[in-house]
Amino acid sequence: MTRNTFIVLLLLTVGAIGVGAQIAERYAAPGLGRTLIVALFTALVVFPAAKFAEHRGWIKGELDFSKMGRRGNGAPDERGDAK
Repeated sequence: MTRNTFIVLLLLTVGAIGVGAQIAERYAAPGLGRTLIVALFTALVVFPAAKFAEHRGWIKGELDFSKMGRRGNGAPDERGDAK
């Protein structure tokens, strides 16, 4: 994901949560119902935007868990017992 795509999706998500909270405040009592309305509204806004960004090539639609926890560029693994 490019830096600009991340920033746009972050701002879009924050905005969607704000608008969803305003909508939920009118139609739901405080609690789980209001939370679910905000979450649903946010998902309905952000998911299509992310799919569009993936379609444009701004996001790669893959997860590679094999690289998690490793250091990049051949750096030595310094984790472990202190000397």
